[in-house]
Amino acid sequence: MKLRSWFLQFCLAVACVLAVIFCLIVFPRMTGKLMDIYRHPVASWFFAAGWYGAALGFFVGAYQASRLLVAANRHQAFTPRVVQLLRRFKWAMAGAAASLCLILPQFFVAADQEDAPGLFVIGCGIVAVPFVVAVFLAVLQRLWQTALTYKEENDLTV
Repeated sequence: MKLRSWFLQFCLAVACVLAVIFCLIVFPRMTGKLMDIYRHPVASWFFAAGWYGAALGFFVGAYQASRLLVAANRHQAFTPRVVQLLRRFKWAMAGAAASLCLILPQFFVAADQEDAPGLFVIGCGIVAVPFVVAVFLAVLQRLWQTALTYKEENDLTV
């Protein structure tokens, strides 16, 4: 079990390093190029703010996921702390999804300039992914809370 957790922690660390690289190198260049190409600075700045907000939500979510893995390693999976971590993870993903809504104006400008309506659909798909993860985490949180309630009732019965 520990090997799997170490592997998942390693994957989280690699994803965080990639996100930092994107924040430091890719996002500033992308914003500048979009401003040069489409000449729409407000949409470009919203684009950058949306990506940086999503990165912040990702980092908070990665930290919560790391804490969830630590709790699983300590055999504390069905505790109120884990439900709290799931709730925080859910809100981090919801925040990332909400901040990604800021990238849609740039996708609209690019789709309008390039006459490619599918580009806007791609932008909507990018925004939808964290929303789906947040909904999944909300369902998981509810299931975990129910399982915790059953466990507490079972502990009181026995």
